[in-house]
Amino acid sequence: MPIGISLTRILTSLADIIRGRNYYGRYKKMYKKDLRKIPSIKLVLQITHGRVLDVGCGIGYLSAIFKDYVGVDINREAILIASKNTHGDYVIACASNLPFRSDAFDACISYDCIEHLEHVEQALAEMARVANEVVISCVDFSSYYRFFTYDKSHRWLPTPQDLLLLLKKFFTHVQIFKTSGIFVLPHILNVFLERFLPNQVVLKAWRKRSCLEY
Repeated sequence: MPIGISLTRILTSLADIIRGRNYYGRYKKMYKKDLRKIPSIKLVLQITHGRVLDVGCGIGYLSAIFKDYVGVDINREAILIASKNTHGDYVIACASNLPFRSDAFDACISYDCIEHLEHVEQALAEMARVANEVVISCVDFSSYYRFFTYDKSHRWLPTPQDLLLLLKKFFTHVQIFKTSGIFVLPHILNVFLERFLPNQVVLKAWRKRSCLEY
């Protein structure tokens, strides 16, 4: 058996043991957390305004920090959990075919989702269509933390530069922030990581290119 396949199986098994069988259930603890104390989420909140569409919302825990919030996810189980536990409005749909009119939102956010998407460019094109700005947050897969984030549902492992180049296809302005996105550590340690060992990247893109440019 090739070493790469063996290692993949080992990492998958370890990740499944750590996460448990209930994939979405493990995120329910986020309903009870003060999300504004998590550096990456605090940053997303600070740079996002108006009516928000959360693409790949999962169980919708980010609805707690936005007043005007709509979540979209392709997984019916996740949307059911979100609908029962939060105040947000939810739609079951694919990120690459969003069922909303153009410019229906002020901003699209996508938190820890982009690495799970198979048709990334189509999804970003849809986000650019329905919103004036896009905020993407995910693990910085060029950082040390990539060794702790193995997940068999990842479709690719984007670097900040990968995301920058993709967003520039649809927006004239893109800004990159480095921060911390580890949930389970004490706040003071997250602050340390944010300053000295960032493991999460947040990108904000705005001012859409005309359709003739892409």
